[in-house]
Amino acid sequence: FIDAYQAEGIPITMVMYQNEAYSYTAYPGCPWTPEGAIRFNMEYLGPTLRQAHPKVALYMGTFNTNRYDNVKQILSDPRMRNYVSGVGFQWEGGQILPRISKEFPEWNYISSESECGWGSFDWKSAEHTFQLINHYLVNGCNEYYNWNGILSDNGESPWGWKQNALIRVNSQSHQFIYTPEYYAYLHYSHFITPGSSILGGIEKKDSETPVLVARNTSGKYIVVAANLSDTQKEITVQLDKKFINVTLPSHSFHTFQVK
Repeated sequence: FIDAYQAEGIPITMVMYQNEAYSYTAYPGCPWTPEGAIRFNMEYLGPTLRQAHPKVALYMGTFNTNRYDNVKQILSDPRMRNYVSGVGFQWEGGQILPRISKEFPEWNYISSESECGWGSFDWKSAEHTFQLINHYLVNGCNEYYNWNGILSDNGESPWGWKQNALIRVNSQSHQFIYTPEYYAYLHYSHFITPGSSILGGIEKKDSETPVLVARNTSGKYIVVAANLSDTQKEITVQLDKKFINVTLPSHSFHTFQVK
């Protein structure tokens, strides 16, 4: 697989042993036990990848489960440090990310898949995604992957699952729009450039005012905040000896850049 893509000029830089390894489906699938995941990665995939493609990173996951003991058992195996570079979490896996990332600070963490929604393309979905990005970044992830970049019409897949996307295309007129979810991503990605450091934030699941503070490579503070409530909210953020005091309109996203 890696060789075939390289032959087409597409480099593969990261491999995980299976997407959603904890999905117990009615159709043919492959759910894993901790023992099976450890054995396959440490005795087969890890050594083979190291020999054939030493520059390709092996990540554990994707962990789409909140079974803390199960994930901890895998990451606690001492052989992991010989082959594994990081860990990918998505969906229910995000629930245990705060605890896992604190107990295993040596790994690189990523959010391997955003939640795709149900084809509403509305502001509520954008607010949910805004909270998700905030949660994963504040809890140690240095990458966050979207699921659908572009979908047409009502976002329906060939098997009937309607989903959201960042760009929505009218298949008849070929016109497109940037969806509200596009702007949720934009607030995090435009000023928080590669090499920036995430300093902290407010990321409680039910928080009406999620906040994230970062510092980019030019030394500027980047504050990304939202007000998800029906009324305006006042927030104060301290940045060393400086303070930001702002009033956020209801249901709004904001980015502040401070020297």
